[in-house]
Amino acid sequence: MGEAPVEPPVSTGKGRPTPKRRDAEKRRRGAVPANRKEAAKLRRERLREERAAQRMALRTGDERHLPVRDAGPAKRLARDYVDSRFTLGQVFFGLIFLVLFLSFVPNVAVREATNLAILVVFAVVVVDAARVGRGARDAVTARYGAKEATGIRSYALMRAMQPRRMRRPPAQVHRGDPLRF
Repeated sequence: MGEAPVEPPVSTGKGRPTPKRRDAEKRRRGAVPANRKEAAKLRRERLREERAAQRMALRTGDERHLPVRDAGPAKRLARDYVDSRFTLGQVFFGLIFLVLFLSFVPNVAVREATNLAILVVFAVVVVDAARVGRGARDAVTARYGAKEATGIRSYALMRAMQPRRMRRPPAQVHRGDPLRF
């Protein structure tokens, strides 16, 4: 009467034997195509799926499937640095359309003035983008080191010259937001 109920022993393992290495490698490899044509077809299909995932990631900002050009925490920091600021490159293309419209004005003085103005604005846009690119490089260097900062300046410069709505991957921070160091 005073017997305590017997509890079944608790299993601490995974409940199955570890597979042999050759079996695990065979399972990972998958089906091997029968000929070169079939292998090429499978390779093309796999690359097509990877490119589709990259295109979707560029539209949505999904970090897992971004192309190598945009992948990594250093590039993410550079994107956030550029996106948290207003750059003149965002309005430059709108100014191009204004100059195009003004180039049809019959007054020669107006056309020459707009052409000169757009050249000056273009120079200012390039200087502004270079300043933002240098700042992004400095932020990446401070956070991840000089090795990770390779190529960041040109990456940030090109992003700073694009209109905000056309940037891919899309901006994840708002203007004026502090950076997450």
